[in-house]
Amino acid sequence: HGAVGQEISNFLKENLPIDLNHALRNGKKDILNDDISDIITKIFIQVNNKLISNEMINSVLSGSTCVSAIYTPIKLITANVGDSRIILGKYYQNLNKWLSIDLTRDHKPSLPEEEKRILEKGGRIEPMKDEDNTFIGPPRVWLKEQDYPGLAMSRSFGDRLAHSVGVSEEPEIKEYFFSKEDKFFVVASDGIWEYLHGDDCIKIVRPLYEENKDCEEAALALV
Repeated sequence: HGAVGQEISNFLKENLPIDLNHALRNGKKDILNDDISDIITKIFIQVNNKLISNEMINSVLSGSTCVSAIYTPIKLITANVGDSRIILGKYYQNLNKWLSIDLTRDHKPSLPEEEKRILEKGGRIEPMKDEDNTFIGPPRVWLKEQDYPGLAMSRSFGDRLAHSVGVSEEPEIKEYFFSKEDKFFVVASDGIWEYLHGDDCIKIVRPLYEENKDCEEAALALV
């Protein structure tokens, strides 16, 4: 998001997986059995620091969300910053029923703990105003006395101005242990989730999963 949001997104794609992979290898932890949340958090903060110190990218009013997954045969480790999301498609054979389960939580400034952090840092949370001074849309993060940046999420990479009033790059990390009902998971930004609910997503992906398990085809169908 923002004027150079695509540059920031590309920066994350180029740096975050490599830095995280190096840290996990050097940390000598067993991903299957050890808690690696401290390593993930450290790398997210490290990559954001690298981003905002990059003189080629103006991250004052631009940024990116980031949702990521570390996949193992027995569990999925998710790390989320912002309002991108991962959902799980589950099939219960005895009920002949598919269900969508959210594996991550969208970071919105209206969440109590997110609101508390932002207000304590001197930020202001309220929706945008129209020309009649009427509130419209979702709650956004603003400087206390000025009408910007107006960020509609409480965590992101970049967004240096919003970070000065409590927006954070620290990920929310969760572990999900697979069961036999779990068939596929979908990782997507709010470009998908603004228009599709989890159940809609399942209806689109399910036939492709059952037919040929083609991940790329399923992603294109969602887009």
